[in-house]
Amino acid sequence: MGRGEYYEVRLGKPYPLSNLRSEWFNWFLEEVDRYEPKQESVALWALGGAGFILKTATATIYIDPYVGGSVESEGVVLHRMIPIPFNASAVRRIDATVVTHEDLDHLNEDFIFPVSENTRCIFAGPSSVAELLESWKIPKNRIVSLDENEETEINGTRIIALPANDANPKTANTYLLDTRKVRVFHSGDSLFLDKFAEIGNRYDIDIAAISLGLNPPGAKWYLDPSEVLEIATDLKAKVLIPMHWDLWHTTLRDPHLVEQEAVKRKTHIRTVVLRIGDRFDFP
Repeated sequence: MGRGEYYEVRLGKPYPLSNLRSEWFNWFLEEVDRYEPKQESVALWALGGAGFILKTATATIYIDPYVGGSVESEGVVLHRMIPIPFNASAVRRIDATVVTHEDLDHLNEDFIFPVSENTRCIFAGPSSVAELLESWKIPKNRIVSLDENEETEINGTRIIALPANDANPKTANTYLLDTRKVRVFHSGDSLFLDKFAEIGNRYDIDIAAISLGLNPPGAKWYLDPSEVLEIATDLKAKVLIPMHWDLWHTTLRDPHLVEQEAVKRKTHIRTVVLRIGDRFDFP
């Protein structure tokens, strides 16, 4: 159990919506909606920060989408450095939203409320996320609470909750999204954990999305390039996607440093750098 700073202040009291609009209008969502992944393949779009859209032939799943603006956290002002890629009020084709933990840039009111009103999306997350959603009057039958090693299935994709090492939220998960042909690991904001080696031995992981960032003085929020590669190695991932490096001015980090680290260590892991809006298809 972590500090849960954003749990206590938002339980039954969601933050007001910022009502920021995307400068990209609807072209990005239209691209996602039109695109048809090949059978037995997945398409991943980067939303900036830890956000992704995962799409298969049968499911569209959003992971940690953040469409809010700049915020203040632990006395540090975090200025958003990337555009908002879409208007949450325009989202229609979505089967599930997977949330790793309740921090502001992972569980985002600006996304949750319009999507809950306009779609039949299922929301999956650890117990603190589920409790917050219920306190915000999201229908109980659309909330799935997942503790470590629990799972649910959305249109053929298994969503498996795995352990996390994150001291900030009350509860947190990492996840494996398993289409039975492709397996994608998402780290949330987790730091290094010995159990990642066990996960790598248990599952044949194709893609690992792992948070990279520069830490503010006196804080340890994100991983450095060496730690990102170390986790991907323990997971035995074939492809490594550094994430979260682009969202905040204070924590900006060059993702190509991870590529350089991989070359230096002579690892066989393929590093893929995605900018906001980029798509990656696998295999």
